[in-house]
Amino acid sequence: MAGSLRSGLLRFRRRGNVGASSGAPPLKPTSSSTSGSSSLKELSNASSFVGVMVMLAVVLLLAINHKISASKHITAAKSLRRVRHGFVKRYPRTVVISTSSPTILTDTPYTIDFELNSIDSSDITEPYFPDLVKGYNLDVCKPKHDWQSKSFPNCNMFHETHLSEMSFITSGTLRSVFELSENIDGNINKFVYKNLDYYGKHNVDLKRVDQERKDALILERTTSSQFIPSIHAYCSTAVIMDHAPRDMERYNEERLERSITVSPLDRLKICIHIASGVADLHSVDFIHNDLHEQQFLYQDGLFKLNDFNYAKPMYVDKNTNETCKISEKFSMGLFGRSLEELQYKVDYEGFTPVEPDKIDVWMMGNLLYTVLTDLQVWDNELRGDEDFKLKQAKRLVAGERPPIPEHILGSNDPAHVAMMNALDMTWKYNWMERPSARSIADYLIRELRTITGEEAPDLRINFLNEVF
Repeated sequence: MAGSLRSGLLRFRRRGNVGASSGAPPLKPTSSSTSGSSSLKELSNASSFVGVMVMLAVVLLLAINHKISASKHITAAKSLRRVRHGFVKRYPRTVVISTSSPTILTDTPYTIDFELNSIDSSDITEPYFPDLVKGYNLDVCKPKHDWQSKSFPNCNMFHETHLSEMSFITSGTLRSVFELSENIDGNINKFVYKNLDYYGKHNVDLKRVDQERKDALILERTTSSQFIPSIHAYCSTAVIMDHAPRDMERYNEERLERSITVSPLDRLKICIHIASGVADLHSVDFIHNDLHEQQFLYQDGLFKLNDFNYAKPMYVDKNTNETCKISEKFSMGLFGRSLEELQYKVDYEGFTPVEPDKIDVWMMGNLLYTVLTDLQVWDNELRGDEDFKLKQAKRLVAGERPPIPEHILGSNDPAHVAMMNALDMTWKYNWMERPSARSIADYLIRELRTITGEEAPDLRINFLNEVF
């Protein structure tokens, strides 16, 4: 019996090995032993049946074990399948953060109730809030592009980042800045991580969320610009961007303290950086609305425009598609602002609604003046002096201009002449005569080509590398 069973199993295996290396054909029962053949056939059928049943039993046991194992970890309803990863249902570790101390974490089951109740429904809003856009008549005007009112977060980049390895750099008006390093195969890359002000000076509300949305949106849309930093990640109120931790104001302070001389040609290049950054921003139909030295970061020989929290989208007329003018509700103060804003706030009778980009062009002139002269239109030490700010605003509205030192005013250096011409363009009293930022940038680049005799002159500066 054992011999017959072994023979039957051998037949089963050989039939499963057609074309084996031995070259032997499948064994068949011979006609010379009918009874033996019948017995072997029955045994073969029986063994095949037993084999199939064993295989089914194994599969069934595996399925049962898998179900038991999975049930230990999954308590959520079927409607939560969208958060699973791969083919096995796995849910993220969920915790409750203590309101008294953010370091205390308490595990909580991931259930359907947790998903529905973890965020108050009153806090769920669209990422864009039309009532936060000031200055336009919203009955007549609309965003020029649909994407201007949207956001494109990629939160996974933050989940993959070791935030504990960051080092604090500084805090600005709204946000704190940290240095973030990434080590890949021994190559260390540095980035800047910006999020809510570390000291908690500002509440998180719809206005703050929209400010961060605009900042990230503009950084993404201006990726092709060499005069605006690159963005690497955005989620809610946080961004990761190029490492450029020091701004124009800090460089100028250090440079002046060390009496580092800057040639007129290098000053001309910096003016090109400023005008080109503003022009590239305007090319995506936003204005900056808050131009000053701290908004330009130094990276690889270029000053790059950043910090678009106060930016305004350009709107168009719903019927004519013409650019809408800003006529009211200038939301900023007096210090460092455009002529039209000063006119509006001192009740100048000659005020007329202004196209939004011309606001930036005037403020750009304040920066060109500083680069040219090392002087300030608005004295930073008097920033909190309301009386000074009002008097300065009235002087500018009356047509007065800050003085230019005699050694520059009488200079024949073509770089000095080019910068003074550009300054006159930015400070045209009638905004309709004020050129665009692109026109001014193109003019300055043409002058640089003429001065250097090069069709594609190097726009980078290097004297600041020795400052820090």
